[in-house]
Amino acid sequence: MTTAVAPTLVPPHGGFLVDRLVPDGDAEALVVEARRLPRLALDAREIADLELLAGGALSPLTGFLGEADYESVVSRLRLADGTVWPLPVTLAVPEELRGTVEDAGEIALEDGNGRLWGVLAVTALFRRDPLVEARFVYGTDSAEHPGVAYLLSRPTLLAGGTVRVLPLPELPFARFRLTPREVRARIFAKGWRTIAGFQTRNPIHRAHEHLTKLALELTDGLVLHPLVGETKGDDVPAGVRFRIYETLLERYYPKERTLLAAVPAAMRYAGPREALFHALVRKNYGITHLIVGRDHAGVGRYYAPTAAQEIFDRFRPEEIGVAPLRLDPTFYCRSCATLASSRSCPHEAASRLELSGTRVRQILSAGEALPVEFTRPETAEILRESYGYSAAATKAPAPGKPGDPKGSPQAVRRDGPGFVLWLTGLSGAGKSTLAEALRAAIGPERALEILDGDEVRTNLSKGLGFSKEDRDTNVLRIAWVARVLARNGVGVVTAAISPYREARLAARRLAEENGVRFLEVHVTAPLETLVERDVKGLYRKALAGEIASFTGVSDPYEVPESPELVVDSSRETPAASVARIVAALREADLLPARAPDAVRALAEVAA
Repeated sequence: MTTAVAPTLVPPHGGFLVDRLVPDGDAEALVVEARRLPRLALDAREIADLELLAGGALSPLTGFLGEADYESVVSRLRLADGTVWPLPVTLAVPEELRGTVEDAGEIALEDGNGRLWGVLAVTALFRRDPLVEARFVYGTDSAEHPGVAYLLSRPTLLAGGTVRVLPLPELPFARFRLTPREVRARIFAKGWRTIAGFQTRNPIHRAHEHLTKLALELTDGLVLHPLVGETKGDDVPAGVRFRIYETLLERYYPKERTLLAAVPAAMRYAGPREALFHALVRKNYGITHLIVGRDHAGVGRYYAPTAAQEIFDRFRPEEIGVAPLRLDPTFYCRSCATLASSRSCPHEAASRLELSGTRVRQILSAGEALPVEFTRPETAEILRESYGYSAAATKAPAPGKPGDPKGSPQAVRRDGPGFVLWLTGLSGAGKSTLAEALRAAIGPERALEILDGDEVRTNLSKGLGFSKEDRDTNVLRIAWVARVLARNGVGVVTAAISPYREARLAARRLAEENGVRFLEVHVTAPLETLVERDVKGLYRKALAGEIASFTGVSDPYEVPESPELVVDSSRETPAASVARIVAALREADLLPARAPDAVRALAEVAA
């Protein structure tokens, strides 16, 4: 399937915009077809690639690379037909599935939570040598490089073929997650002919702002196009970054000449190859110029500073179709008292205020403030909140002394970033018991609040009934309060039935789009167990038809499709459940390292 595009816009790579999404009317047939197929769980990068394939961001690709295209891309940065393409887009298959896949000829593609995304018609099964691929693509075979480490962790058997993708589920940042067709439509409506794209996986500081505004001087419009796919663990979370982007665009950019959209691509840290890849992807979104700074998509010291800019010189401009804006890094010069680059500033490096991402994280982790010459106060405050500090606790250092705490008041840490832990499940499943056990286990170590659904209904939602609309309203009120608390560094545990999937997704979006981590825990137990626990006899009355609109009996409870955790209170003790939840919070860096062992804490409380 291909889609024609407006003639005034830059053509997609390959000439046509690929569309691998099946129409809504055909989705159920594809689901039925997938039930008879072997199922393959894709990892986060592969899911990101599948989403990009579905909407045409990877045009002219219609699926994962076959052997001829793979070999050609790895060795000469072109598909087998000669089209420029710098990165292999591949699908790894466990060896034990090989025979099943060969017999079936197709694979049902699902994510790690078992959600079906689509079907791959397999045209090739072949092996890669991960070290050879690493040397070509990353310029190294060192496992310390995150891209190489990923390759070495995956199966060597690859499946190539064309994909058909189901209509996409509701995903984080949905209002910004625009497809290439949608971005092109907005560009066309604005009347832009030349469009600068800014690729970023970081917050925008003053230097980035300066570069984007230089690009606005040269083009009709700017598409701020940050990644929301998988990045390194120490990168700033996408929710935090989007709060910064929205704030800066609202206050400091011309609204009629800017557009904020998200790219669901995972970072590969492939340096120059990835810079070219980013350019071709942006071309598919209708972008004509991409800002390419030094060490674009780099990591560590694996690539020369200008390699990402120089790779464009290896190809004819018409082969790429999008022009790089080769801008030098900018910095604040104390002697010039303004932003400058090495091309415009004559002063020594000692006069420059330049902070690496690592140094920024060190300053924030120490509770210090970022210099106002480096970043706008709004950006600094959002970052401080994400690190668990209040604005009043920090004071900006004197100009030219980044991170110098002398003369500043001692910063007050809020024990880590805020979060929302959403416990959902039927009445009697154990949500409130689990919430109180969590308070006992981790409450002494950090700010923690519990929002109980019944208490919120009594104190904040008085007058609401039990219709679907009223239940959803109650859930959204809980979500709003949880978001406010979490943004201020508080860990929030909610204990509410929250029976409807869409309302829970809305609660997740409200948190994540404001930079707050959201973890859903489905607390469950068999109906017979719930009946036995019910001292008021409400379940028996509902089963006898004496109570209307009783969730789980006469009203639906929509089971979460992809919760972070499932807790069966009929099979494990509260202590065991808390231990698993605490482990998940630690894994997500939402609890301090000094947090006590959950099981021991519960034992001490019980004693």
